[in-house]
Amino acid sequence: MCKRLLYLGFLLLLLDSCSFVKRIFHRSNSSNYSSAEIKDIIKEAKKYKGVPYRTGGMDSKGMDCSGLLFKAYQSSDFDIPRVSGEQAKFGDEIKLNEVQLGDWVFFATGKVGLINHVGLITKDKPSISFIHASTTYGVREDLLYQKFWLDRIVKIIRPFKN
Repeated sequence: MCKRLLYLGFLLLLLDSCSFVKRIFHRSNSSNYSSAEIKDIIKEAKKYKGVPYRTGGMDSKGMDCSGLLFKAYQSSDFDIPRVSGEQAKFGDEIKLNEVQLGDWVFFATGKVGLINHVGLITKDKPSISFIHASTTYGVREDLLYQKFWLDRIVKIIRPFKN
C-alpha cells in the first residue's frame, strides 16, 4: 500500500511538471494578449519610469517590481498575481530566443537563487529591453543582454490572459 501511494505521488509530480499537461489543465480559459493590449500595458508601465523603489509599493510614491506589473495590467482591467513568485507561475515558459513584447522575465538577484525580481519585455529583437523596478534606481528600462541580467535569469514566460 505504501509503495502504491509513493508511486502515485511520484506520477502526479511527474505529470504536474510536464508542460503539455499544464497546457491542457491550466489554460482552458486562457489565451494570449493581443498586440494592442500588450502595447497599452507597456505604455502604462512606462508611465512609472523614474518612480523610486519601495517594497510593496504600487503607486507614484514608490513601487516594487511585481507591483509595477500588477499596476500596468490592472490599468487595462486584467487581473494578475501580485507577487513575483506567483507571477512566475502565470504563463507558459519560453526560451530566451522566443522572447516577444509583453513577456515576463524572472531573475534571482539574491544569494539564495530563488526568484525575487521580475521585468516586462518592452522591446524585442535585436536588442531586448525590459522595464522593472530597480532597488537602486527605481523604475527603469535595461537591456536584457547585459552580463548582470543574463547571468541571473531564472525563467521567461508568456503570461496567461484570463
